[in-house]
Amino acid sequence: MTALLLLSPFGAWLLALADYLPTEASVLCAFVGSLVAGFALLEQCQEMRVIRCSMTHITARTWTGQRSVDLTRIRDVRLLTTFHYGGAYHAVLVRDQHGVRLGLTSVRSKRALVRALRNAPGDAQYGPRISSAARAHLGLGASRTHTMHTVTSFLALTISICLYNGLVLKLAGF
Repeated sequence: MTALLLLSPFGAWLLALADYLPTEASVLCAFVGSLVAGFALLEQCQEMRVIRCSMTHITARTWTGQRSVDLTRIRDVRLLTTFHYGGAYHAVLVRDQHGVRLGLTSVRSKRALVRALRNAPGDAQYGPRISSAARAHLGLGASRTHTMHTVTSFLALTISICLYNGLVLKLAGF
């Protein structure tokens, strides 16, 4: 769904080339589609409220419904960084062996995750893959990595937004 929203201006541009739509429609699709896609991409698996938090599972309500992550079968852990007027917003994105993703934001759920990661097997074959930024955010690694991740995320987001909008405006003929 998110990919379709991001690609919608290019579909509108093709329809504009065939004279089915005005050229300005692709610009409108681009700006509206990118805002909605950005929201959907970042918010669809973020916890809004923790329902149950134990040694083996975290169950939370998300925008798309209730999700439960098995902490004994964690596959990978990453740090998702977004930016608001007040600064950076970090969520720890956990995926288990069943493919369920959950973005952890509360202190309670992060504590349960840290406990589970300390009890997880440490070998590369069976243990979870943890990004260095997520490790630093959870207090399991160097804080320098967390700072570098935040700066890199900000630069990547800014550059990609500029390139996306520039490409859309160029395709629209502006």
